[in-house]
Parts: sequence; structure tokens; C-alpha cells
Amino acid sequence: MLIAYPVYILRLFFTIAANILKKGLRPPEYVTFTLHGSYTDLRRPPEGFLQKRLGPREKSLQELTMELKTVAKSSQVKGIIFFLNKPELSLSQVQSLARVIEEIRAGGKEVITWSTIYDTLSYSLATAGNRILLQEGGVVYTLGFASRQLHMKEALAWCGVELDVVRVSPFKSALDRLIRSDMSDEVREMTGWLMDSYYQQLIEAIIRGRNLNENEANALVENTPLFGNKAVEAGAIDKVVNAEDLPAYLGSKDKPARLASWDECKKCFTRPLPPPPGRYIAILRVQGNIVDGKSSRPPGRPPLPAPFIFNEQTGDLSFVSQARLALRDRRVRAVLLFIDSGGGSAASSEAITSILGKLAAKKPLVALMGSVAASGGYYVATAASYIVAEQATITGSIGVIAAKVVNARLLEKLLLNRETIERGKKDLFASQDEPFTEEERIKALGFINHIYELFLKRVADSRSLDTGVVKEVGGGKVWTGQQALEHGLVDELGSLETALTRLRREAGLPDNTPLIDIPYLRRDTAPLPSTSGWIEFALSNLNQFQDGKALLAGPPYFHRPIT
Repeated sequence: MLIAYPVYILRLFFTIAANILKKGLRPPEYVTFTLHGSYTDLRRPPEGFLQKRLGPREKSLQELTMELKTVAKSSQVKGIIFFLNKPELSLSQVQSLARVIEEIRAGGKEVITWSTIYDTLSYSLATAGNRILLQEGGVVYTLGFASRQLHMKEALAWCGVELDVVRVSPFKSALDRLIRSDMSDEVREMTGWLMDSYYQQLIEAIIRGRNLNENEANALVENTPLFGNKAVEAGAIDKVVNAEDLPAYLGSKDKPARLASWDECKKCFTRPLPPPPGRYIAILRVQGNIVDGKSSRPPGRPPLPAPFIFNEQTGDLSFVSQARLALRDRRVRAVLLFIDSGGGSAASSEAITSILGKLAAKKPLVALMGSVAASGGYYVATAASYIVAEQATITGSIGVIAAKVVNARLLEKLLLNRETIERGKKDLFASQDEPFTEEERIKALGFINHIYELFLKRVADSRSLDTGVVKEVGGGKVWTGQQALEHGLVDELGSLETALTRLRREAGLPDNTPLIDIPYLRRDTAPLPSTSGWIEFALSNLNQFQDGKALLAGPPYFHRPIT
């Protein structure tokens, strides 16, 4: 702390000096931002050696929001233009960014979107702006949502592998793709209410953004795809114009508007003053699979999808050490718990929730849900005094599932022979030669029901709900954030700023209180197996719950709707 104040004074001096020098710089009339590729919700935490050097660094919506608000404060800027070039955003991320756009519009700035093609997610974002522009020859593509679910029971059986699953309810469907040949009635019903919620959110965005009534908005969706001037006539867009013609369109032929990208003109804008040292809001993250042991992050984005090998993981050992640091650090006045996880180990989820309960008893703790906070991801949120989610956040899946891989036939096909020598009581989950016996299934069901009752109690106590009410929305059922709010599982729909506003109010903190990650005691990266170990590594991930551990996991095919 003795060093912190002199450093702060120097930073403050240089920031003020830089801002004075920038007063003579003239920003453009319109600042452009190109949205392309994927974005994280929050700024990446401090990275290790491999993370810094492998793969491109993803930009975050948190950083983008700060840049947009910086531009919005300038009285010389008329508006902001978004060039939408295949942004890979989830629907909840689109909704978070739309909130920022609405705030900028409320401050008097115009927001314009331009693209060569609008799909469902990019069009949902575009409706938040003042004007929607389309390139000549472009299209507003088919609008809507679909959940396509691939079932692999027969394929696994052909290989000589099957999964034997014990779960609290057919709605707990995380492993259905591996144990069924088709969609169950329960999953069909659940998928239906999720798609209904997504579709209604799309219609409401069109109604607000395009000044249409519900029938007109539904007709617009039904008439897609819409090309060129047909899209203008249908009210889907405002104008067909090429990017090179934007200056003349926004100004005039004689006096075209001045456009510049954020990277080109960011030096024209004053920087916010650095926050004083001392108290801060800590970020604790539960991202990816919840696992026993240490957290890990992939060293970079793989060139091809590799879900088993490049998964981000939150381990209970790493998380608990972080939470204990936040508990001991007097400078930490409040804690933001960010969750973007479909669940994982029940034991680790309980360990994380337990330490968070200790933390919440001492300091304000608010949970912010990202694209998904289901099952174990929702379990850990129960420690928070307040839960914020977006309309499209996948949440709930209150339930427990356990399974083991039966691979004796696969070993036979590979001419492999496995022998076992046992002492003591037989481990229900250890044998991969045969499915559960009826007696074993009853015992396994008793095991997961015990954990399920604890899950229900956690939710009931946290949300001040009767256990019977929690059971009605539990049983593995998955909800959108909008539906979760209606069922009392979350407190408010909003984004990062919503959660921070709540935290600042509870802790009595000023708006410039910094948001800082609690570091791991030891930074880990995802393991990279040798060439001979790729198959074994993938199977171990597939079989991560074979050793008697219950799994709190939501259905992975709901993480991001396919449009």
C-alpha cells in the first residue's frame, strides 16, 4: 500500500495531462466498430505464459462496452456504426450488448448497424439500433430458432459401448444423446418451451426496434428470407446501401460524414481517471466444466472443434483458494460471482457453494450468469444474495445424474482382456463389464437422491421457496432466464452493469470502484496428451463420472441455439 499511492498519483497525473492534450483533437462524426468472431463476457483474467502466446486474444463485451461508453460521452460524435461481420455471439450476449445500445440511444447518440447478411442473432442485435442498413445484394436471412439433437446410442452399440445412467428424472437429459436413439417426450416438451421463449424474445425485440405490432412482427419473420428492397418494403431494414456510400448517405454528396474506426480514432477521446488504490470488487469465475481438483484453461483456441480436449474447467481446489483470498483481503468490499457453466461434479459444486456461503456472510455477493448457468452452474449461484441473468441465459436443470460406461464388448472387438481382483464391498461404478444390477441401481438411485435433496434444500433456502415449489421447477428441467425469473430462480434480468449497480449499492461503494480478478495461487493450463493418449484422454472425459461421482450437468445442446 505504501507503494500504491505514489504509483496512483503518477498515473493520475499522466492521465490528466494526456486528457488535456487530447482536447485539441477532433473525433469523427461517426465511430465504427466491426463485430467479428467470438467474444467473452468479461475481460480475460491474468494469463500465464502459454495463454499469452498461443492463439488470438478474444475481445470481451466488457471491454467493448467501455469503448462504446467512451465514444458516447463525446459531444462531437453523432453516432456509432456497427459493421456486423459474422459475430459469434450467444443470444444472451446479444441481449447484453443491446442494453448498452439502448443506453447510448437514450443519451442522444444514433446507433446504426450495417451488414451483408443478417441472421437471427445479428438481426436481434440490429433491432436495438436506430437504423438497420443492408449491403446491395445482401439478405435478411431466415429468422427463427432450432435445437438439433444428435443421438448416438446405435453408433456406440456398434462400437461395443453403452452407458448405464441413473438420474432423478427423465428431464435430466444431459446424457440422452448417448443413451437414446430419439428424443424423449420430456425433452421434446422442454425443448418446446425453450424455443417458445427464444422466439417470443425475438418477436419482442422486433416489436420494440421496428415499431411493429405483434402480428406484423410475426409476419416479418414468416416472410424471411428478404432480399434488397423487399426487406425495406417489409420494414425489416431502413436502406440498401454499400459501405463505400455510407459517408454520403449519412451526410451529403457535397459534405460527406466523417467516419473512422475505434482503433483509428481512440486517441481523440479522454481516458477515465484511474481509481484510487484500496478497496475493490473482486471477480470470482465459475466457467466451463466444474471438476474435482485444479482449474485449467486451454492455451489457445483450437483450429477445429475439440470439445473433450480444449474445455475450460473450474476446479474446487483452485476456486476455494481464490475465495479464501477474497475472504481474508480487507480491500475486497464486495464479490461478483460470474457463472458460465453447464455444471459438473456434484462434490466440487458443493465445495464451491460452501466457501461462497462463508464469503457471502462477510461481504456482499451477487451472481451474474452468462450464456449458461445450469445444474452445477446454478447450484453455486445459490450462495449469492442476488442473482442476475439475461433473458436467454440457460439456467435451472436442478437435478442429479450418474452413469458408467459399459465397454466390455468394445474390448472384445479389440481383442483385449480385462481381469479384476477385488477385496471388500463391490464398487457399484467400478465395473465396466456389465450394467447395474437391480440392487445396484436402487443403491445408486439412493445415492443421487441424497444429493438431489441437498440441491433442493440449497435452492429453497437461497430463494426463500417451499421445497415443493422447487421440485416443480427442478427434476432436471431447463429454463431460459426469462422463465427462471418467472419461477423465482433469479432476481433480475440484466447484464454486468446491473450486477455491479446492485453490488455497489449493497456495499456502499462509488461508481469508480475497480473490478479485479482474484488470482489463482498457481496458474494452470489444460493438459495436452501425447499422440498415443488422445483416444484415452477423450474417453476419460466421456467417462468422467464412472467412479461413483454424481454429476450436476445441464444439456450441452442448449448452450447456444442454432439458427
